[in-house]
Amino acid sequence: MSQRIGNVGLLNIVNATPESIKGIESIGNVGMVLYSKDTAPLLSQLNIGNIGGSAEIPEGYSLLNSNITIDHSYLESISEPTFLFISGDVTFEKNLQGTALNKELQLIISGNVFVPAHLSGAVNIVIKNCLGNIITYENSLPRYENGAFTLTNSFLFSLNEPQWLVVNGLLKVEDSLDLELFEVKITKLEVNGKISLYQHQEASLHKKITSLTACKLEIIPNGYVVLNKSIRLNARSIRRFKNKKLYTKKPIMIEKDVTRELLSTTIASIHSTSVIICQEQLEDLIFEVSSLLETEVLAYDQQVIMIEGDEVWSNEQFLALTQPTNFIINGQMRLDEDVEETVLLESIATIDILGEVIVPHKKIKGSLQNLIRVCTGSINEATRTDGGSSLKNIGELCL
Repeated sequence: MSQRIGNVGLLNIVNATPESIKGIESIGNVGMVLYSKDTAPLLSQLNIGNIGGSAEIPEGYSLLNSNITIDHSYLESISEPTFLFISGDVTFEKNLQGTALNKELQLIISGNVFVPAHLSGAVNIVIKNCLGNIITYENSLPRYENGAFTLTNSFLFSLNEPQWLVVNGLLKVEDSLDLELFEVKITKLEVNGKISLYQHQEASLHKKITSLTACKLEIIPNGYVVLNKSIRLNARSIRRFKNKKLYTKKPIMIEKDVTRELLSTTIASIHSTSVIICQEQLEDLIFEVSSLLETEVLAYDQQVIMIEGDEVWSNEQFLALTQPTNFIINGQMRLDEDVEETVLLESIATIDILGEVIVPHKKIKGSLQNLIRVCTGSINEATRTDGGSSLKNIGELCL
């Protein structure tokens, strides 16, 4: 049985065998691959997309996939030689003395090492190799936040002393954050992932952040309301914006009942890196309120169907349409085996593919390509592997 696997955060093939990888048809993008000397040749046998990094785990080393803190208690518990490969960050406790470190503990670290200044040289006794950075600190230990974390005034007020903040994931900065309080309470900031903040906060952040090599910055223009999901606006729902500026990376669909006058009085500006879908009579106004030249505006003059989840369409469903229809695919649309070319061509006026369309065979794919207006997604032929299965994204996978 063949298996298709989506993106993988950590792929561990240290104990893999030719038999254990035999059924893997493909793997998407992989953040980190761990392998041993014996299993290194197996890596070339796997059909993998992009690989962020890889590391060999020497014989005799145990894998620890987490962040750890090394203190006196931890070192005292070691009674025999211990060899660890740590897939994460290592923090040495600030009260630890150099005399407590000994060669019984040997570490290979794929993340960063946080060490008090007085131990900056002594830690080399236990660190065999560090793939990240060795960073010294003076006062308090770094505080870790994993996943999505929002930096708010309440959080800053809760800190009893200036803090070094480390975020693994997404850091969102509250629009109303007190920057003077931020200056006092955050001594240093490190983000492995992404930072979403407003334009007026950028200078303050650059003063605190150690490096931008491990994170991506998203700068939101001042005065904009952030939309975190795709929305449909009709004559009623659009009134809530009251001449607001909108910021989004998701599609916006404006329904037919929205008039030119209503649009002009409710939306001042749209900063969109995605698409805006509207009727033809609103197209010129949408271009006027769009702050980015690259924003795609999809105008329609007929019926529109927008697919945002996963849908399967049969020949009967296309026949049930009363007129040629504009299709916008923002999710996944799968065409059934019974879909006929002539019915497809008569039922679809245009198709905009932002997500994925899966077709039963190449003939249907060719017919569909004649109807495409915009394609930032993909058209794929259905896989016909006997007993095949698929897995979506996985944090850690051991083969």
